[in-house]
Amino acid sequence: MLLLVAYVNAAGQFSNKDWYISPKISFADYSDRNDWDGYSIHKVPPISVAAEKGLTDFLSVGALMGLSRDKYVNDTLASNVHRYSNFALGALANVHVAGWIEQWTNYNVFLGDWDIYAGLSCMLEWQKVREEDVWNQSMQHFNSAEQSELKFNVRPMFGVRYFVTDNVCMLLELGHGNMGLVTTGITFRIPHLRF
Repeated sequence: MLLLVAYVNAAGQFSNKDWYISPKISFADYSDRNDWDGYSIHKVPPISVAAEKGLTDFLSVGALMGLSRDKYVNDTLASNVHRYSNFALGALANVHVAGWIEQWTNYNVFLGDWDIYAGLSCMLEWQKVREEDVWNQSMQHFNSAEQSELKFNVRPMFGVRYFVTDNVCMLLELGHGNMGLVTTGITFRIPHLRF
C-alpha cells in the first residue's frame, strides 16, 4: 500500500518550490554560411546558462544568458580573418506537461522521472562581425570592416528532461529558444532556495 501511495504522489519531478539551473551547449547554429575551405576554424560553440523557478507546478519563468564565437583564418593569407560573435540575454517561460499527462490518464502513464515542457524565450541578441583583409572584387583591393547589430527575438522551444537523481537531470531541447537549434545540457535542481 505504501508503494502505491509513493508511486501516485511522485507525479513528475518539476516543482514550483525549487530553482533549476541549466548549463547548456547548442548545435546547428547555422554560423557556417560561407565555404570556409582553406581556412583554419576556431569555434566557441553556443553555450548558455538558464535559471528558472516555477510559478505553479505547471508553469515556470526564468532568465538565460549565452554566447558563441567563430574565427576563420585564411591558411594562405594569415591577415585575412573573419570573426563572428553573438551574446544573448533573455527571459523564458515554460509550460510543464508531465503532471498534466499523468492526471489526464489517471496515472496510467507514469512520468515521475521525466519533465516534458514547451515554451518561449524572448532574447536580446548582440551580433558582431569583424572581417580583416577581405578581397573586394569590384574595387580590386583588400577591405576591413566591422559591424554590430542588436536584435530582439521571440522564439519557441520544446524540451525533455530526465532526472538521473532527485536533483540532477539531463536535458534535450529543440527549437530556436536557445542559441542553436538543438541544445543539450544538465539541470541542477536547488530545492527550496529562497531570495
